[in-house]
Amino acid sequence: MASQKKVIVVESKSLFDKMLEDAGPNRHILVEFFATWCGPCAMIGPRLEQLAVEYNNRMIVMKIDVDENEELALQYEINSMPTFLIIKNRVTLVQFVGSNVSKVVSTVEKYVGKPDEVKDAKGKAAEGSGPQTVAKL
Repeated sequence: MASQKKVIVVESKSLFDKMLEDAGPNRHILVEFFATWCGPCAMIGPRLEQLAVEYNNRMIVMKIDVDENEELALQYEINSMPTFLIIKNRVTLVQFVGSNVSKVVSTVEKYVGKPDEVKDAKGKAAEGSGPQTVAKL
C-alpha cells in the first residue's frame, strides 16, 4: 500500500473542476502541467509524490497532461513544461515554470507551510522528523 500513488492525474476539465470544488476553501492544490515527452517533468515526478504524502491533509497534488487537456492548458496560458500552480479556494496564488525541485518545495512551504509530520504504521512520528509546524493563514 505504501507504493500507492498520491498524485492525481487529471484526465478532463470536468474532473479538474470537481477537484477544485472538493478541495473547499481550506485546502491548497498544487498543479503540475506536464507532457509525457518532457524529460524535466518526468524527473520531478517522484518528488511530487513525496509532497503529496507529506502534505496529505492540507494539499492536493495534481498533474495535467497538456496534450490531453488543451482546454485547461489554454485557460492557464501554459507555454512551457513543467508549469506549476498553487490554487486555494479556486484562486491561483502563484504560477511558475521549471523543474527546480528546491523552488517547488520552497514555494509550497511559502503558501502552505511546512510539511505534515510523516508517521509510521503505528502512528508514531518517523525517526528524524522534527516537530510539526502548522502555518496559520
